Amino acid sequence: MNSSRTKNNNYLNAIKTQKIHTAPQLPPDWDKLTDSYFQSKEFLNYCEKYNSCHQRYYLLFENNILIAGAVVYTLLIDLFTFSSLSLPVKMQVAGIPASVSSSGIIGPQHAVEYLIREIIQAEKGLFLGVNLPSNINTTPGIVMPILPNVEMPLSMESWNDYIRQLRAPYRRRVFRIIDKFNLTEETKTSCQTFTKEHYQLYLAIIKRTPNKLEVLPEDFFRYLPNRFQLTTYRVQNEILCWHISCQEGERFYFFFGGNNYKWNDKYDAYFNNLFGILKESLERNCTYLDLGQTAEIPKMRLGGTLVPKQLFLYHQNKLILWILNKLKYFIGYRGVFAEVHVFKQQSNPSDTINKTS
Repeated sequence: MNSSRTKNNNYLNAIKTQKIHTAPQLPPDWDKLTDSYFQSKEFLNYCEKYNSCHQRYYLLFENNILIAGAVVYTLLIDLFTFSSLSLPVKMQVAGIPASVSSSGIIGPQHAVEYLIREIIQAEKGLFLGVNLPSNINTTPGIVMPILPNVEMPLSMESWNDYIRQLRAPYRRRVFRIIDKFNLTEETKTSCQTFTKEHYQLYLAIIKRTPNKLEVLPEDFFRYLPNRFQLTTYRVQNEILCWHISCQEGERFYFFFGGNNYKWNDKYDAYFNNLFGILKESLERNCTYLDLGQTAEIPKMRLGGTLVPKQLFLYHQNKLILWILNKLKYFIGYRGVFAEVHVFKQQSNPSDTINKTS
């Protein structure tokens, strides 16, 4: 018994947490813990410059070696984002301040769980952790489902190979949709060509999205690093739709997009935009396509699969925590999605995800 207690005390003595307030101060080893570009020092520094929301960073060291880290920021968020109720509340958020699906807490599971307990004791008010893997224990936080990420392993070698692998109903649907885009002009540029017209089409999607957490400013898109590419589709100089993409190794990311709903039905612009993203990823010989959160059904019909994510809420006031637990049915995401069999031979189709559980 004493030996076990001594080992535990020695471990705790070797653990140290540190809080810093700017991304440039993050240690060099930070990027070694990341599994996504959006968690990198470069991107976090960019977010501070173009989406400032009182960012701060927590570091966890074991024997002076960085083993975990977290990004925390402050934002006014609707507590009932995923329901018909509404209650905007200022929250302390552990996440990436750019509405992406990457987790804001990085490191191995045991270290992430330890760091969560440290952070929620240090931060005051309502605390929200978003986009955590489903295996992370967030106790004493209240865990709930959040929007799943839609991802697509790319086993096909080209766009034509993708078409060949589709089941007949989906193949006919693709041909019918892309036929409407025959007269469109496609341009690929850096994000510096991002205009007010592009931004208005982003806002058009945001306006129709019931599950938004934040609205990003126009300059956030215009000055994205060079690894981001803006693809714009036009007819007679009017933008039908656009998307911004990003590649990291063999992984391709759909970052953000915009849609002109005035012409959406005539040109099937939304679906053609998705097809354009898939074509890009195949042309770049990527092996994995990350389609992000929201719009699960059309992305599943493209061939994407759902990857569950979770959120958690915490408040140091036990009464408020009790109330949040009683309300969690109205706070967590509750979408239900049936299996979609897009390909002729699909050994691992999207499983039905019932987020009411």
